[in-house]
Amino acid sequence: MRRLICLFIALPLLLPAQETEPSFRATSSEVLLDVVVRDKKDHIVRNLKPEEVQVLEDGVPQKLRRFEFFDGHAPTEASPLQAAANASASPLSAPNAPAQPLNVQELRDISMVSVVIAELDQRGRKFTLDTMREFIKNELRPNVYVGVFTLDEFAGLHRIQPYTNDNASISAAMERVVRIAYHETSKTSGQDSRSFGSDTSLQAPISTDQLTTTQANSAQTGPAQLINQITENNVVTSMEDVYQGSMRFLSSMHALVQSQARIPGRKVILLFSGGLPVHYDTVESLQNVISTANRANVTVYAVDTRSDNTDPEMMASLNMMRTIAAASARRQMGTVNGGDQTIQPMEVAAPEWTKGVIHADVHGNLRVLAESTGGALLSNSDLRGPLRRAMEEVETHYELSYAPANSAMDGRFRKIEVKVSRPGVMVFARSGYYAVPTLNGRQLYPFEMATLKAINTKPQLRQFEFHDAVFQFRPGTGSDQLAFAFEAQAHDLSILKDKDWNQVHVSVTALIKNDHGQVVEKISKDIPYEVPAAQSAELQRGVVTFTSPFLLPPGRYTVETAAIDRESMKASVQRSSLVVEPSTGLAMSDIAVVRRLDTIHGESEEADPLETKSAKVTPELLDVISPEADKQVRFYAIAYPPTPVDAPVQVSMEIWRNGQMVVRTPESEVPSDATGAASMLAGIPLEKLPAGQYEAQITFAYKGQKVSKVTTFAVGAGS
Repeated sequence: MRRLICLFIALPLLLPAQETEPSFRATSSEVLLDVVVRDKKDHIVRNLKPEEVQVLEDGVPQKLRRFEFFDGHAPTEASPLQAAANASASPLSAPNAPAQPLNVQELRDISMVSVVIAELDQRGRKFTLDTMREFIKNELRPNVYVGVFTLDEFAGLHRIQPYTNDNASISAAMERVVRIAYHETSKTSGQDSRSFGSDTSLQAPISTDQLTTTQANSAQTGPAQLINQITENNVVTSMEDVYQGSMRFLSSMHALVQSQARIPGRKVILLFSGGLPVHYDTVESLQNVISTANRANVTVYAVDTRSDNTDPEMMASLNMMRTIAAASARRQMGTVNGGDQTIQPMEVAAPEWTKGVIHADVHGNLRVLAESTGGALLSNSDLRGPLRRAMEEVETHYELSYAPANSAMDGRFRKIEVKVSRPGVMVFARSGYYAVPTLNGRQLYPFEMATLKAINTKPQLRQFEFHDAVFQFRPGTGSDQLAFAFEAQAHDLSILKDKDWNQVHVSVTALIKNDHGQVVEKISKDIPYEVPAAQSAELQRGVVTFTSPFLLPPGRYTVETAAIDRESMKASVQRSSLVVEPSTGLAMSDIAVVRRLDTIHGESEEADPLETKSAKVTPELLDVISPEADKQVRFYAIAYPPTPVDAPVQVSMEIWRNGQMVVRTPESEVPSDATGAASMLAGIPLEKLPAGQYEAQITFAYKGQKVSKVTTFAVGAGS
């Protein structure tokens, strides 16, 4: 399905007479803090009194509602939950006895550890495995439950081992992750393949068969069962949020943190990663991960697994130089090949040099993430001592809570300070949080406050023009694969100019609602683009675009999209219907008219249907294709034959104008990929298509079955 949106009526963003219909609740909530206090000998102080502790939020003292000390060295009895689980397993249990209901509060004495493995070099693989062996041997106590995850910038977050206290299951998961899932890292010769701007391809995502974790010795009972029940519907893959590339790393971390928000007690993420790349326009996402972790009582302990991280700034600078050179070459090739003026992140890498270099320290970024959540960046030489200290703080700490005196959910950062009047002590606590509401249990990004307010404003805002579309792709047994696309022409936006740089800045949020009005998917992107002032003419002709894959089950939906021009704070909103139809037998995607193709370095992302084997497709959403934009009009579609595929897929295309066929291609064979999908990317020279309105029909055939779809497009008059 293709939707074109043209909004041009000028209205102020917020009118006093307008009514709003809230779709999210902005209410204050209790803030929970874990605080560790150590004396001069680095021993944990265990006898603080409430009157010795003061909590300030933005400098304002807060009234404590809860003050409790958790002593990990104190002997504990079996919790009612564990006792019930043990009783149910006993052969003496009454056969008709009612099952004991699971109680979240009974998890308060449980320590959760999420082991997250990102890309590793050769040394990192061995180091991580040795570290976890020591951890399992020395720190896996009866009340510690461990889950194992992998995190890839492209493939997102995958759960390898559900939370368990079984050391054999944890050991097997770690062996599988380090030895099998990352076997390709041996080819990188110790290079950090995930540093910003590097042309080195990422490691292949983990395949489905490698995710199988059904083991007899990892039965999910008692606390383990409850932990996995709570997190099961919240721990998501990279499809959950819209940010791609390095943003996916942060959004995956955010999803993991958010999934643990309902579980009481202290939660720990032990992150093994070869640094953390942060681009200048992903800083807000890093801050949001920190904020969400602090609200969910999750602490991050990070380990930089690279063999050499002594000079990360220099490596990041070299990577940025490669990025700028690649962007310059790409711009020159685009001009030679027809002058497509779409603005993409790689094309504006020059200003990223000046801003992005501030955040290019991938080692320091790990430190910021860890220390801002009350954790630490641990030494990568010997982790036995640091891990012992970390687990001591997990199990032995003060738990404080308060209701913020400032209850406004205004999206602003609230700085937290914990002061202890006792002299000679050191206090370790979280740095603060963003005061943002939640949408269906998920915390919002601060920039989404404005886009959601625009969606809920009546009458509907139309202050500048943008276009969006939803394309349907692979059908699934439970959910179908779709892609959202956004496009806005720069000349419709406010351009901030100074003597050195010109900038446009757009924030976009799309809410997908089911036929009951419930939000089932949220797609968001904050898009700041800058070019040197000397390139202002190119910016005026440019187009701001982004795409995002997502999943939906068959059904009827409403798509509500809001875009805000951040320089002028003008807003536009569009609502449209979306029908996801079930499909059997031979199926095909919607047809996308192609605006541009960008070469993919490394493997394409299977989760993104707009990525082919060698190129990323950006759809054309404008009404009219300009002859000056390119020398041909290109079409992209995919066929999905029933599996197993044991015959060739054929494709043909017809183009009609005013009821007359102007182009017809003969059937040709389309090769299938490993999943059975057969993608077609075809171009028709514009010289064969005079100005006017057209319909393009693409037909796939497989073993006597045929399926066709039609799209419309227009060719503008030449200059």
